[in-house]
Amino acid sequence: MKFKCVEPDFSMLPTELLVKIFKYLPVADRSTASVACWHWYEASKYLGFVQKMCLHLIGVEFDDFKPPVMDLLQSSFCFPVLKLTRVKLNVYSKFWAKFGPFVQEITFEKCMIWRERIISVFKFMPNLRIARFVECDLLRDDLFKNWKFFENGVVKIYFPSIVHLSLAKNTFSELQFDVMVDMMPNLTEVDFSNCFRSVDSTRKAQLLNCILTFIQHRQNDLKSLNLGGVPVDDIFLRGMVKARGLLMKQLTLTYLEKIPRKLPAIIDLLQQQTEIGVLDLSQSTGINDYCIDQIVRNMTGLRIVRLAGCCGVSDYGVVQLFKLRKLEIVDLSKCRITKRGIIDGATNSSKTTLKELHLELLSPLDDECIVKIGSSFSNLTVLNMGGSASCMTDCALQHIFYNLTNLEHLNLERSTKLTDAGFTGIDLPQKTFAIWDIEETFSIDRLKKLRVLKVSGCYKLTDFSLRYAFRFMELKELSLSRCHQISKQGIEKLVTSCPALEYLDLSECPNINDYCIELIAQNLKRITTLKLANCPLISEVALSYLSQFCKYLKYLYVRGCFKLPPDISERLANITTLRQVYKS
Repeated sequence: MKFKCVEPDFSMLPTELLVKIFKYLPVADRSTASVACWHWYEASKYLGFVQKMCLHLIGVEFDDFKPPVMDLLQSSFCFPVLKLTRVKLNVYSKFWAKFGPFVQEITFEKCMIWRERIISVFKFMPNLRIARFVECDLLRDDLFKNWKFFENGVVKIYFPSIVHLSLAKNTFSELQFDVMVDMMPNLTEVDFSNCFRSVDSTRKAQLLNCILTFIQHRQNDLKSLNLGGVPVDDIFLRGMVKARGLLMKQLTLTYLEKIPRKLPAIIDLLQQQTEIGVLDLSQSTGINDYCIDQIVRNMTGLRIVRLAGCCGVSDYGVVQLFKLRKLEIVDLSKCRITKRGIIDGATNSSKTTLKELHLELLSPLDDECIVKIGSSFSNLTVLNMGGSASCMTDCALQHIFYNLTNLEHLNLERSTKLTDAGFTGIDLPQKTFAIWDIEETFSIDRLKKLRVLKVSGCYKLTDFSLRYAFRFMELKELSLSRCHQISKQGIEKLVTSCPALEYLDLSECPNINDYCIELIAQNLKRITTLKLANCPLISEVALSYLSQFCKYLKYLYVRGCFKLPPDISERLANITTLRQVYKS
């Protein structure tokens, strides 16, 4: 009796099962899968997926008679998340009347927007929850001075649905700010990060006082406050402490002053805010171990702590920090700590919860510390050791490959001691594990879940590693800049072993030539960002390969490629997705 082998028909999978499978895929993979058949396309448009997709328009004019707005008006899909970068809103568009009711989040970045146009846009968005104005030219006195429009009389505009407002990287007046927040009576999250950089100290104090008044008035509603990059003093913090109804979930502060001996407001604030789950004190040189003690004692629900650049924190503070039982993300980059703080902290920590550990630019660490990290935090998905040049050795790297198999993001930039032996496990002078006659080493391809790998500046890395160890079917981002020994032999294997790459950095790799670009263009179908700065062998021939095969390229970096002609953008004009060419 003969049995006929029948291939499974995946196109006939139930929609519910397809949706569940697609939930595990990143956006790019889901988009690629959607072109397989009509059934998969329908599954990819599941409402949960659409709500997470962002329509990002860059450098266009919002005109109904010009693309892309003209094409978008023909779409049958909604756009709940919008981001407009350097977009001109100088004419009326039917886009807002059609899609405005579905918009829940909108970001204006580096846009110049007139008062009338903002009104005409926002009044079509009754369900808008998040509004961001980032580094915009709109914040001028004449924009908000009389924020009213005429519709059966004079009516003041309110946007009660907005709960999140960002004015990041802007400089505004008290009048502008007061009018803006008055229109949004239900704000719970505000972002003033990196504001007031170009104003004098007196003016900055006045604006901070304006923000403090707002915080005190909305103290019972505010749950998230971002003042990162805006140094605050003890007077400002004292005003926050007086707001007894203020119980935040997220707080970002920059505190640079030396803590006063009498009645320090920063300590009172850390004692008062007991419900914070996300705390970012990056670059706060005034934060010390006593502050960490108060944080650990009072903020028992902390999940995310960022202390990058807090040079007042010592090993003692780090050990106390790791006692937090719900800790998921820790950033100790650029702190003045030694390996003792990490080792002792790892010994006393809740080892199952930590997902991300950032230790960038911490040279005092060594093999013992790295081995301890690997054995203590087996559930890490992100490990950032970038710039810690002297601490990362081949031996330490082997222990990472053995213990941290859940890693999705690994940063080893400028780890100059690393060699091919560490990456591949081949020809190591000392085996990672040796028991009697059994010796075992490990390759980087053991990290099956890796999505981002940064090894820029690891100049001892050669084609050997790319040929025998770099096998990642799901790797999205790879940085190989300043890896001077990479050549066409390594690229030949890389483009077939890592077919899902979307971001590739080969800057300052002197052996990268036109043939390498041909291999990249033909095989890496999803490439969106390609960095080739200071690659002297690349000529105009490479442009023809990019133009012919790279259908999704968005950003191209070719600074320092002196063989390329000046009309690069014109030669790549048929790449409709291309947004920017960085050539000078």
